[in-house]
Amino acid sequence: MRSQVRDAIVVVALLAVVATGRANAQTWDFDDLRAFSGLRADQWKAVDGGDPQARVLETQEKREVAVVGVAHVRVNTPCFIAQLQDIENFKKNPAVLRIRKFVRPVDSRDLEGFSLETDDLTALRNCRIGDCNVKLPIAAVERLARDMDWSRPDYANASLSVLREELLAYVKTYLDRGNASLIEYRDKNKPVRLADEFRAVLDARPGLSGLVPEFHDYLAQYPSEPLPGVSEFFYWSTESFGLKPVASITHVSIYVQPGRAVVASKQIYASHYFDASLGLTAALDDPGKASAPGMYLVYVNHSRIDFLSGFFGGLRRALARGRLRDGMRKNLTETVRKLESSCAEYPKDIPDVLGFDQLSLDFAERF
Repeated sequence: MRSQVRDAIVVVALLAVVATGRANAQTWDFDDLRAFSGLRADQWKAVDGGDPQARVLETQEKREVAVVGVAHVRVNTPCFIAQLQDIENFKKNPAVLRIRKFVRPVDSRDLEGFSLETDDLTALRNCRIGDCNVKLPIAAVERLARDMDWSRPDYANASLSVLREELLAYVKTYLDRGNASLIEYRDKNKPVRLADEFRAVLDARPGLSGLVPEFHDYLAQYPSEPLPGVSEFFYWSTESFGLKPVASITHVSIYVQPGRAVVASKQIYASHYFDASLGLTAALDDPGKASAPGMYLVYVNHSRIDFLSGFFGGLRRALARGRLRDGMRKNLTETVRKLESSCAEYPKDIPDVLGFDQLSLDFAERF
């Protein structure tokens, strides 16, 4: 219960920051959310009846897949944000093999437990720029080729230590320089610049530019243009995607306004498959549920996946699209169940022990 109260206080502090923040921030409503989702009227009727809906989007880029999902949840946005901040529990499911949230200021302890699969660690000995079975920062590839003694019996642990050090350095640089420091993947002949890939999925439709343009601009220019009402955290995870498990690092930005919130989950590293991935979640308190908590949740994901290009790319893309819709509905159903269960005991009355001004000050210092 103490952790629930703490998370609730954080959300209240966010709202206090918002209340004294940008006067020109755009406030979006239910009609904007419907337009953002692109669902038909009959699909929204199904959502209101408790049946999550999803649709797969058409994309021009062959490597890109995109999907939208919508659900109605009997919770409010403050509880949703509090649960999301507890990402280790929020994402817990059989496909998530390992996960850990970074603690600011980040240090080596944050990557304890981070690992690659045994086959991937073995593959590191043959990694070269332009030819590697694992996606790595260029600095890590060069250091492994230059400094590692692959004849030593503990080469797997030694190479993993190098990778952890390089990923930690990357996260720290990203915190300082933001998008300008996003890595370039060189596991194949053709370089892939994550900064370019991220901007492409950020600007894809449906996107933030029409719903919350100030948040879109914040993400596009990160970290040079601070935006009142935004908090952030990072986490790493290893997740099973049906082929090889993928180790990744994700930057989560949360933009809170009264009665609504938008979340961007930006992948800044992935060991396999993903050239870029951006998840956008819009949560809006249900305007017709004044007497009981309720909100609409819209999730959009744009991902660029390397194996969707090439000779068999078209077939793989067709198979991926065929699974996206059902997978999204299944995940939304589980998210609804988890949120409604977790929020049942969420504190309705948040103790105002510090006062809004002090809460705002504490929150600003923390983030």
